[in-house]
Amino acid sequence: MTLVSFSALFLSVILQTALLWSIGSSQTTGFTSIDCGSASASVYTDEDGIQWSSDSKLMSEGTSVVLSDTNVPHVLSTMRLFNGSQSKYCYNLSNSDLKAEDFFLVRATMFPGIDPPYSPRNPDGSFRFRMILDADQWWDAKVRYEDSTTWTYDAYVRAKRSNIDVCFARISPDGDAPFISALELRPLPKTLTSTTFMNALDVFLVCLGHANVGVPQSGPSYVRFPDDTLDRYWTSYKAPDSNLNSTQETINLSTDSLDQIPEKILQDSLTGSPGITITLTALQADALHYAQFYFSEIDSSVNSSGMRVFNIFANGELANMTDGPIDVFASVGANAAYSYRLPVMSNATGGIDFTFTPLANSTFPASLAALELFELRQITSLTPSPILTAVEAIKTALGLGSYTGDPCLPVGHGYDWLNCSSNNTGITAISLSNYETNGSIPAELNDLTTVTEVRMNGNNLKGEIPDLSALELLETLDLSNNNLNGSIPSYLASLKSLKALYLQNNNLSGTIPTALLQRRQASSLTFEFSGM
Repeated sequence: MTLVSFSALFLSVILQTALLWSIGSSQTTGFTSIDCGSASASVYTDEDGIQWSSDSKLMSEGTSVVLSDTNVPHVLSTMRLFNGSQSKYCYNLSNSDLKAEDFFLVRATMFPGIDPPYSPRNPDGSFRFRMILDADQWWDAKVRYEDSTTWTYDAYVRAKRSNIDVCFARISPDGDAPFISALELRPLPKTLTSTTFMNALDVFLVCLGHANVGVPQSGPSYVRFPDDTLDRYWTSYKAPDSNLNSTQETINLSTDSLDQIPEKILQDSLTGSPGITITLTALQADALHYAQFYFSEIDSSVNSSGMRVFNIFANGELANMTDGPIDVFASVGANAAYSYRLPVMSNATGGIDFTFTPLANSTFPASLAALELFELRQITSLTPSPILTAVEAIKTALGLGSYTGDPCLPVGHGYDWLNCSSNNTGITAISLSNYETNGSIPAELNDLTTVTEVRMNGNNLKGEIPDLSALELLETLDLSNNNLNGSIPSYLASLKSLKALYLQNNNLSGTIPTALLQRRQASSLTFEFSGM
């Protein structure tokens, strides 16, 4: 039995730095590639015609770090380090081809270098931080310290609007600061079997890898753009000659064209002895995964049906029971693309075993050219647009533009000055005490009708108190210790839920509304206005 073992992120994680030069965004329509932490004027084209640009126009937060490593590709020579205290830092990726409901491959690359800017806080010597896509947790990156390995993470996503937020965050308040070397965006056809699967189940896919198996010892270490027009990264797993079939013959890709597999991947195959077992470990336990297997009958000795026939077992269960045994020649003939796909659950220890077992009457052993594995993740709806609009107005008015991404999601990574309702249908509190903000209170605050508490005290706010009469659930309003002017609005007395109103130490003028004084005297309202 031919045995191949992989751990989680077995394909897309580990890249030697010498190979990364060819990653990026090219002149290909819809490709976007960002060199993170590079100089603001940095725009360059690599040897494959792939164009890179600086992240300086996309990200103003974090620190640009120039690594001390020499002889590394330009894209790896810098990183952006997010060493602040915000709950997350987000890149808003878009281009002229990005439209809502379209599918994209998102790739994040991290290279810590031999002399990283700080030491990891984990005893195992690895940096650990969180990656977020729009409102969903993507993956917790694990990057080894003082290592010349480059780490890449891929996901297939469906755009929820005309941009995709890719965010980085500490896993805990005292956890490692996240960093990023490169970000890439690649459009995916809606007709891929994987994107069709995503659409049917309303999920996004975490790519645990694209494996090119059965590669000759002299073969390439990887296959990607331009051989793969979608710029998937196919890691090569080389096989001894005794377990290898290879051909230079043209592969007929029209027999299975949906997934646009590069021809050279199907020109090599791993053969069993007589079967093949692929063991995957360190996956998410008891999680739903999606596997795609690719085949091509390239052995000229196989020239009729029934000569190479095998079953696929997933964790001991027959996976192709409905469709019957796999006979590539019978299905598409020689030198032609063929694929098989299946959903599969990982076991309680986070493992999956795929076994390709020839039938007893099969003349030839099992064979496999490539495989892909994805973990399914449920999609979380973004915070509703009316809330987003109001929050954006507050950010603009008060100079809080460093806060980006969804204001409420994922849970635990919303803006630290907002409290959102548990069902994400509204904002319940705004806590901006002593934030050193300035500007004026935006009228859009009145659109957050679920808010119960607004604290903007201890800042440098100017202008008048706007109309907040729609905030019928408001219990506490603290605008003290600012530079507000104008009169105290009479509508404040009609807010029946209001229990505490703090307006002291401002530049307010005019007569205090009688109804507010009456409520204060009746002890139904705590009302402070000295030095107003």
